[in-house]
Amino acid sequence: MVLSITGAHAQPPKENKNTNAKVTDIWVVFKTHFDLGYTDLPENVFKRYREEMMDNALKVIENNATLPPEKHFAWTVSGWPLQAQILGPQQTPERKARIEKAIRSGALAVHGLPFTTHTESLDYEDLVRGMGFSSTVARKYRLPLPISAKMTDVPSHSWIMPSLLKQAGIRFLQLGCNDASQYPRFPELFWWEGADGSKVLCNYTVSYGSGIKPTPNWPCKNYLAMQMTGDNHGPPTSQELDKLLAYAAKELPGVKVHFGTLDDFAKAVLAEGPDLPTVKGDCPDTWIHGLQSNPQETKIARNIRPLESALDGLHTQMKGWGIGVAPIAAELAKAYEQSLLYGEHTWGMNSAFGPRNSYGDDWKKWMEEAAAEPLPENGNYAQLKNGDAHNTATGSKRKWLRSYDDKRQYILTAKDIVSKELNEHLNLLASSLHIKGKRLVVYNPLPWKRSGIIENPWEKGSYFFVKDVAASGYSSYTIDELKAPDITHDEQPVFSTPYFKIAFDLTKGGIVSLIERSTGRELVDQSSPYVIGQFLHERFSKNEVDRFFNAYPRIKEGWGLNDFGKPGMPNAQEAPYVSFTPNAWKINVAHSAVADIATLTAVETNGYAKGYTLTFTFPRNAAYVDVEWGVDSKTAEKQPEGGWLCFPFKVENPTFTIGRLGGPVNPATDIIPGTNRHLMAVATGVSITQADQSGAALTSMDAPLISLGEPGLWRFSMDYVPTKASVFVNLYNNMWNTNFALWQDGSWSESVRIWPVGKQTQTVANLVQYGWETRLPLLTGKAEGEPGRLPVSKTGISVSRPGVLITAFGDNPDGDGTILRLWEQAGSTGNCIVSLGKESKVKAVVPIDLRGNKTGNKILVKNGVFNFNLGKYAPASFLLVY
Repeated sequence: MVLSITGAHAQPPKENKNTNAKVTDIWVVFKTHFDLGYTDLPENVFKRYREEMMDNALKVIENNATLPPEKHFAWTVSGWPLQAQILGPQQTPERKARIEKAIRSGALAVHGLPFTTHTESLDYEDLVRGMGFSSTVARKYRLPLPISAKMTDVPSHSWIMPSLLKQAGIRFLQLGCNDASQYPRFPELFWWEGADGSKVLCNYTVSYGSGIKPTPNWPCKNYLAMQMTGDNHGPPTSQELDKLLAYAAKELPGVKVHFGTLDDFAKAVLAEGPDLPTVKGDCPDTWIHGLQSNPQETKIARNIRPLESALDGLHTQMKGWGIGVAPIAAELAKAYEQSLLYGEHTWGMNSAFGPRNSYGDDWKKWMEEAAAEPLPENGNYAQLKNGDAHNTATGSKRKWLRSYDDKRQYILTAKDIVSKELNEHLNLLASSLHIKGKRLVVYNPLPWKRSGIIENPWEKGSYFFVKDVAASGYSSYTIDELKAPDITHDEQPVFSTPYFKIAFDLTKGGIVSLIERSTGRELVDQSSPYVIGQFLHERFSKNEVDRFFNAYPRIKEGWGLNDFGKPGMPNAQEAPYVSFTPNAWKINVAHSAVADIATLTAVETNGYAKGYTLTFTFPRNAAYVDVEWGVDSKTAEKQPEGGWLCFPFKVENPTFTIGRLGGPVNPATDIIPGTNRHLMAVATGVSITQADQSGAALTSMDAPLISLGEPGLWRFSMDYVPTKASVFVNLYNNMWNTNFALWQDGSWSESVRIWPVGKQTQTVANLVQYGWETRLPLLTGKAEGEPGRLPVSKTGISVSRPGVLITAFGDNPDGDGTILRLWEQAGSTGNCIVSLGKESKVKAVVPIDLRGNKTGNKILVKNGVFNFNLGKYAPASFLLVY
C-alpha cells in the first residue's frame, strides 16, 4: 500500500501478499517527489511548496501531535526547497513560525541532499555545496546534521555518491527509480562502495518508494516503508494516515509501526548490524542523453563549473598576496546554487503541454502558432493556463517554451557571476604587477606547473605559447613580448608538425592519417568507416526508436510510451534512417611558430544547417590535437536526431579507461547491469590502450557525453562492452520525449582534445593531468598604466602529488574561517605535501569532513608546508588556523 501516488512517473507497486516474519519494526517515512519545474513553471512550483503544501503538511502535523510519539506524522523534504523556498524570504512570518516549530520538533525533517540530480553531469564541488542547504537548516535550528539522503525518479547515479556521502558523515541513501525505467540490478539493501573505498548503506527500490508491507526477502528486523506521493503532489492527508494505520493493524499484527524519518530508520538498522552484501561499481545514468538536448547551455556548464573553484582559489591567494579584493562568498554561493539547479533532473515542463506528438507540418504549425501568441502582460506567465497535446489554451504554448528558458537561465546566471568576478580579479592581478604600461598576466588554476597556448587579449586571433606557469601561480608578459607570429596559409591536406605527420580526407572531413613522429605509430584506424574528427549526423526512423523502446522501458503504454517512445512520428518508409556527413570539404591551413591550424569548411549541408566548420589545431610545443566543430544556424528538427564527432583510434585489443566522476571505470568490469553502457558523461575523458599501455586519449572541453565502440543514441543493453577502439562525442540530440528540449537549433561550437599515450604510461594519471588541463585552461588578465608592487611571476599553493585537484580554497561555506579541499584523482594513496607558500600566515590546519565537521587532530604548518595521508580518489578538507 502506497499513499496517493500520482504524477507522470509514479504508480503504486503491486501489493505483496507474503509476510516476512523477520521484520519486527516498520519505519514509515513520508515524502513527496520534488520536481523543479516538471508540473508547472518553477516559480509556481516554489509558491505551491511555500504555501499550499506547507499548509497541508502543518495541518496533519498539528492534528497528529496528540497521538503517541511513534504515530506523530513527520514529513521529509529535500534540502534546497526547504532552505531556499519554504524558509525563504517570500515566506510569511506567521507560516514561517509554524514551520520552524515543526522543524525543531522533528515533524518537518530535511534529508542530506538538495534534490534529485543528473549526478554525473556535475563536478565535485557542486555536489559538496549542494549538501549545504540541509546543513544550514540543521545548524540554524540546532539539530544534528542529517545522516540519510534520498533521490527519486532518476534511475542511476555515478559512484561518486557513496564517496560523497560517507565523506560528509551521511550513512544511508535511499534511491527510488520511476516505474517505467530500467534500473541497476542492486540488492534491496546493501553497502554501496565507491572508488575510494567509502561505503554507504543503500536501499534501492524500483518505484519511487515502497509499500508498508515488508518484501519477502528483506534481510533485517527493521523495514523501511518509503511512502512517496508523486511529482510535486504534496503530503498525505490525515484520512490517508488513518487508513494506513488501520491497514497495518489488520495486516501486520505484532509488528511495531513507527512514523518517522530516514534518519530514524538508518539509526535502527545500523544498530542492528545486519549482514549485507557490498556492491562496488558505477551506474551511468540511463537518462543522461538529456544533457545534450541543451548543447549550448551544457557547454557553458562544463566550462564554468571548474572556474568556480578557480575563482575561489584566486580570490584567496590574492588576499594573501596583499591585493585588496572585495568579498565574493555570497556571489560564489549563488553561482554554485545556480549551477546545481541546472543539474537538477527536470529541464522544463512536461512535454504533454507541448508538441510531443506532432511531427512534420503539424509541428511546424504548432511552432507558428506559438510564435504568434501574444506575450502575457508584465511577463507574468504564472497566470497562463496549461493545455495538453490536443487542447492548448491561450498562452500555454509560450508558457511551455518559457519553462525551458527558465532552466537554461540557471547556468547563464552562474556564468555571468563567475565570468564577471574572474575577469575583475585577473585584471586586478595584472594591474598589481611591477610592470609599467600594457601587460598580461597568465594565471594557472591547477596545483601543478604547466605550459600552454593563450590568446593575445589585444589582438583577437593571435596566439602565443607560454612555458612553465607555476602551480596555482602566474607569469606575466609585456606588450612587446606579445608580438603576433608570422602566419602563412596554404590549402594542402598533407603536412607535418614537430609531433605528427597528418593527412586529411576532404571527402569525409577529418584526419585519415595521424602518425606520431617519435614512434612512427599510426593513431587512426584506417579500417574504420570514419576518420578522426568526422562530423556525423544521424536522423532516426521509427525502427531505431522502437528498438530502444522494446529494450528499455518497463511500462509499454500510457506515460511509459509517451516519455520513452516517440508516438506520432511517421513510419520508417516515410522517414527512413539517415546517416549524413558532408561529402566535400574545403581546407585552409595556417602555419605559424605557435601552431598549425587546419580549417575545413563543408561545401554542402543538405539543409541540416547553414554551414559547418571543423578546425584542427596542432600546437608546435605540445603533442595534442584540438578538434573544434562549429555549426552556423542549425536547422530545428522534431524528427529524432543526433550529432557526433568520431574518433576511430588504431589500438589492438583495446582496454577502455573512462574518467568518470568519482573514479575511473573499465566498462568491461565496473558498470552495474541495468545502467547505461551506450552513452555516459565523463569528467576527464577516455583513454584507450593496448597491452603495452600505449594508445590514445580524448577529452572534451565542451561536450560531456561519449559513446564507446559505436554511436549510442536509442540503444540499451544489459551487457554491452565495446570492442572497437572508437569514441563518439555527442554534440546534440533530442532523444528525450518528456521534459527536455525536443529540438535544437542555433549556432555554436564544441571542442575535443586528443593525444597519444606512450608505452608504459600510467593511464589514469595521464588522463587526469591532460583532462583537467583541457577543462581548466590557463587564464589571462590585462592592465596598463603605472606598475604595482607584485613580482612578475609567482608560485601559489602546490601539491606534491600529481593528479590532486584543489576544489575549494576560500571562505568556509559551513561556518567561519577559510577551508582548503583537495580531491585525489590519479588513484594513488600515500603522503601528500601541501605548500601554501613561504608568505603564508597559516599556523595549522584542522581536518574536517565535507560538511565542515572536525574529523581529526590539528596538523601543524611549518614554513607554509604541511603533510598528511591522502587516499586514492578521496577528498581531504581542512579548516585553516591563522
